[in-house]
Amino acid sequence: MDDYSIPKKMKRVGDLFFKYKSHIKAPQATVEKACVEAIFKVTGFKIKKEDVRYTVSTKTLNLKIPSVLKSEVKFKYLDILEELKKTLGEKDAPNTII
Repeated sequence: MDDYSIPKKMKRVGDLFFKYKSHIKAPQATVEKACVEAIFKVTGFKIKKEDVRYTVSTKTLNLKIPSVLKSEVKFKYLDILEELKKTLGEKDAPNTII
């Protein structure tokens, strides 16, 4: 009984991965998929994942869609970016949609 000590406080499971969460960025494919979903949620238009390109270094989304749809996306630009921030987090969300 002399060697007994009080058990240490347990860590939350979410805290175990905190250091990785602060260093790892969302993969390009994940951002592209989230963009397709955000555009559908905000505008109601379905676009293909192949029509979206994401540049990680500049945090820019490039859409290869018809100009009519692109103008609607530009009209709801801020709503789409806000939806992406909710989905991906502030750090991993794109800054620009072209």
